[in-house]
Amino acid sequence: MSYSRADRPFAERLGSRIRALGANVWSDESDLRPGESFERALREALEASDGVVLVVPEPGTAHANNAFFEAGAARALGKPIVAVIPGSEPRRVGELPSGIGLSVFDGSGVATEALAESIVTALKVA
Repeated sequence: MSYSRADRPFAERLGSRIRALGANVWSDESDLRPGESFERALREALEASDGVVLVVPEPGTAHANNAFFEAGAARALGKPIVAVIPGSEPRRVGELPSGIGLSVFDGSGVATEALAESIVTALKVA
């Protein structure tokens, strides 16, 4: 799961629900060992993943490009990507690149459990 720090509470709730459905969710917060290279651990996690969930950051969010970079790296590895727009502006879907087979979910006003089920189904990982 790739997200900006500003979206961390949302991403943690969603990740917890995805785990409850039997899928693994890699997180630098819990899976990165002390002294381990973040870049190396991230690359290994992406290579081993079945797909990536991109929590789309709000425009202007500090370090938001990191989330998009991670999604781009996943795409380069041929991994499916599911984008989730957590805020109240589903029209932001137009900001995402088209033509790359991206599944997009509006995370506003949707129960986290239902959103997690849709994501796991889209990625076919549980």
